[in-house]
Amino acid sequence: MCVINPPNDMSIMSQTQPSCGEGVQTRKIRCVRKEEDRRSSVNDSLCGQDDRPITAQACYLPCPGKCVTSEWSPWNECPMGCNEKELRWRSKRVLRMPGRGHTCPELNQTQFCTNTTCLSYSYAYSDWSSCQLSDNAVCGQGTKTRLLNCIDGDGKLVELSMCKEWGPSRGKLSAPCEVSCPVDCLLSDWSLWSECSHTCGAQSQMARSRLVLHQAEEGGRPCPSQLSQTKPCPIRPCYSWMLGDWNSCRVEGAECGDGVRERNVSCVVHWGSIAGPPHPKAVKEEHCVENGLSKANGTELHQPCSIPCPGDCHLTNWSPWSVCQLLCLDGRSFEMLGHQARSRAVIIQVPENKASCPSQVYETRPCQRGTCLGYEWVTGEWKDNQRAVWCQRSDGVNVTGGCFLQTKPSTVHQCNPPCTKPFSFCTQSGMCGCEKGFTEVMTSNGFLDYCMRTPGSDYKKANVKRSGGRLRRMHKQNESRAWTLQPLGPDGRVRLWVYGLMAGGFIMILLIIAMSFLLCKNPNDDPNSSRTQRALALAYDGDADM
Repeated sequence: MCVINPPNDMSIMSQTQPSCGEGVQTRKIRCVRKEEDRRSSVNDSLCGQDDRPITAQACYLPCPGKCVTSEWSPWNECPMGCNEKELRWRSKRVLRMPGRGHTCPELNQTQFCTNTTCLSYSYAYSDWSSCQLSDNAVCGQGTKTRLLNCIDGDGKLVELSMCKEWGPSRGKLSAPCEVSCPVDCLLSDWSLWSECSHTCGAQSQMARSRLVLHQAEEGGRPCPSQLSQTKPCPIRPCYSWMLGDWNSCRVEGAECGDGVRERNVSCVVHWGSIAGPPHPKAVKEEHCVENGLSKANGTELHQPCSIPCPGDCHLTNWSPWSVCQLLCLDGRSFEMLGHQARSRAVIIQVPENKASCPSQVYETRPCQRGTCLGYEWVTGEWKDNQRAVWCQRSDGVNVTGGCFLQTKPSTVHQCNPPCTKPFSFCTQSGMCGCEKGFTEVMTSNGFLDYCMRTPGSDYKKANVKRSGGRLRRMHKQNESRAWTLQPLGPDGRVRLWVYGLMAGGFIMILLIIAMSFLLCKNPNDDPNSSRTQRALALAYDGDADM
């Protein structure tokens, strides 16, 4: 029975069950044991799995309107003999003609009779074996072999006798071969020891080396990683002239002016470095002379100097030469030679003669292979309405005089219009504000009108952007009612009645002092008795009283 395959569309499958089209036929297979008159089922493992028949095959039930044909007829028999051009054929009949729009499939098939009644055979060779060496040999010449087989037209192995009609095979069944022998690394001989790296000292070494002539192959001994050797040289002391420190400047017959400073030179022994360790030790000058060392000349032992006199200018040493710079515009140079500069500054100036001292001394010189450098102003962060502004070169060096003064950013934060109201200042936002303890009263345009003191409260800001005149009138009314006795006015100035109150208080204090003096004085007091009392008071002995 042909079971039709269900359609892929689930919606169609749920509506109708197909009754035509492609399907599957199945059958049950079991392994049986044949006896004389009956068969009994046994385990499937007892039957050969290679000969197991199929359990399912495709089938087809024609749908209405399609062509219905019979099964294929058996192939007709091929004629005996080995004629490769002979054909065999089979056919099937039409059982129902197709409807409109349908056609019948192929009704006849043919194929050659080769490999059916007339089989063809040919020689085939197996792959070569590995190289077989003689006894006790591990490398060198050997022999490899292969097998001769006979196969049919389907490529299956058959008896070798089936190919004898083709005659003996022409291919070789053995051939010479070679197994590469391991090759060790081949090195050259060691070179001669080189000269010592230093003529004296403890760090001198000599070296020798060798080369790789042939790398290792086929698992041979590899090349060593060390191809050079070093060994220390005999230690010999080093002798050198060593210059001492400069003495202080000495002026003949005067306390200031131009003079000369000197330093000494001595012969020292060291072990490769004057800086040590160990520190060099002074020896006789004969050791340096015997080693062919030239002693320092006079220019190295004497140097002009000067001691500033009162009223003279004291300049620093020349700075190092700057980098070679070209005159450029937008990164393009307009000259072939560059320029280098150096400077020295005045570090001691007497106020009386300050006008005679230069502010700074410059020197320039031409140079080759200059570079184009740019200059721009760099600003720091704002702090208390001030910030640092400096000129910086494109290589990161801070310079003086390289940037245009016309484009220099401001160093002080300024407000526009200026903050001229009492107790006002310019904030970092560029707006006028009031000091702590005062409230900002703004105009309708957003500018500061005046600063109003806020007694007993923290700094506040009145955000009044509209109806400025009405707010000012309301403020004056509240001020007259609530703050009439305040010593300061809206503008921060002391009121007049405060000065009057202070003057009245001062006069009252003077009157109280005068009245106290008049009341305490006794007009009947005798001046003589007063002197006697003072004398007694001076003669009073405090120790006796104690």
